[in-house]
Amino acid sequence: MAQLSVGLDIGTSAVRAAELDLGHGTPRLITYGQVGLPPGTVVDGEVVNQLAVTDAITKLWKNGGFSGRVVTVGLAGLRAITREIDIQYIPDAEVESAVRFQSEEVIPFPPDQTILSSQILADFTDASGRKMRRVLVAAAHVQLVDGIIAAVEAAGLEIRGVDLVSSALVRSVGDHGSAERPEAIISIGAGLTIVAIHQQGRPQFVRTVGSGGNDTTAAISATLDIPLGDAESIKRRIAEQTGQMLLAEHAALPSMTGQVAEIRNSIQYFASLPDRLPVAQITVTGGGSELHGMSELIAEQTGLPVLKVSPFDRIDVTPLNLNEEQVELVGSILSAPIGLALPEPDKNVKKFNLLPPEVAKRSMIKRVQKRVLVGCGAVVVLALAFGGWKALQVNNEQNNVNTIQSNISSLQAQIPRYNKVVAANNAYTAGLRRRASVVNTAIDWPLTLNNLVSITPSAASVVTFSGTSNSLTTPATPAPQSSTAPTAASIGSVVMGVTGPGPTLTISEAWINAVSSSPYVANPVQGATIVGSNNTIAFPFTVSITPAASLSKNASFK
Repeated sequence: MAQLSVGLDIGTSAVRAAELDLGHGTPRLITYGQVGLPPGTVVDGEVVNQLAVTDAITKLWKNGGFSGRVVTVGLAGLRAITREIDIQYIPDAEVESAVRFQSEEVIPFPPDQTILSSQILADFTDASGRKMRRVLVAAAHVQLVDGIIAAVEAAGLEIRGVDLVSSALVRSVGDHGSAERPEAIISIGAGLTIVAIHQQGRPQFVRTVGSGGNDTTAAISATLDIPLGDAESIKRRIAEQTGQMLLAEHAALPSMTGQVAEIRNSIQYFASLPDRLPVAQITVTGGGSELHGMSELIAEQTGLPVLKVSPFDRIDVTPLNLNEEQVELVGSILSAPIGLALPEPDKNVKKFNLLPPEVAKRSMIKRVQKRVLVGCGAVVVLALAFGGWKALQVNNEQNNVNTIQSNISSLQAQIPRYNKVVAANNAYTAGLRRRASVVNTAIDWPLTLNNLVSITPSAASVVTFSGTSNSLTTPATPAPQSSTAPTAASIGSVVMGVTGPGPTLTISEAWINAVSSSPYVANPVQGATIVGSNNTIAFPFTVSITPAASLSKNASFK
């Protein structure tokens, strides 16, 4: 089953997104995309032009084929920072409250304008023997977060979480092995450079530098006196080493050197902190890292090996059929969105989430409302289906009634055929001498037939009917009357062919119960039952006609 996760990175020059399927072991890249932003739309990580960002996200989702609309958004900027603090050991559930209380000493933003999230790094015992916890705190100014949330929600997306881009980079390109020394991940973007130092996937230091590839582009533009767009194109072709490119490279070098100096200083500052091991290697990513000579300059200035790692190295990209050129082209710019979509490698570590509580509550209410609407729709569909079923059932019952009425009409039409009854009646009127021997055993057929019609179960259909009088065969002596229905004496019998619903014998039981309440018929006997292909049953049904149905008792033809 697909388990989709979408990461959305709002950078200085573009919005980028990647959608992963996490439900198949190795995460699979389903789709990705990028839409550029006008200059000045995002400055130092903060949204200045919300409409432009919203339009870009809307276009990205329209053209990118993203199936999910719930996203994790990345946060990077001068007003998004991380700090380590040590607190006395307390249970996990109380860490957030303790962090908020103690972070006021190390976070430079007003407490009421700050959003915090934390990760527990380690437990240790201090010099005095107290059990302590080391916690990494992520903090962001509320204006930085609100600007991004407003632009994303205006594009019709739901925000699941707000994470730091630095943590996303550690997840997507960091070395999560058993390295004994930390690794520095350097992401050089258009307007910001992020330095994230971690060990085995756990961040230890993050710094955001307010410069990036745009500074180099501006330097080339100023030196060659050309528009920024042309300067950007030339910057990407410096490696060609033509006359104009050599001039552009010379113009770019001071900017590149300044950026590398900030990177070097950040790594040296980390090394000066207590209980820190020196950085073992540097991994570079981001569009600015593709600039010719940048990796070599970083290696030269820091004295550390520099690796270029793609986020595609740890996910499955086969569903997209990318060639080597495409993989190399888009790998570096997708490190952040892929990392935002990835879960933490250690399930015991939760992602940073700088989503304001009121936004999370609003999203939850929307999800509940959506589920309620879906549930109501399902109820309506079920109600319509039930109504249709009931209508069909009523129609079927009406058809059954029509069939029964037709069978009754057929039986009533056969009454003239019972010439034995007419002959008995003629004999009765012809002479008093035969009356005594006939009327006590002659059957009042209209009475008997009407009685059978009245007790016929509503679900039964009588398809054949045959009546016989004992007086036409062997004369019978009527049994004396008793207070209960006769069970042995009879003056005739009726054989009917009956059909009804099956496959149980409920209909035959109904016949037997009906006969037991009749004073005119008794001794019900059911013949062999045949079950039809449509779950109906058919059987012969024989009843005896009691003396109570004789002409002497009723004299219907007098």
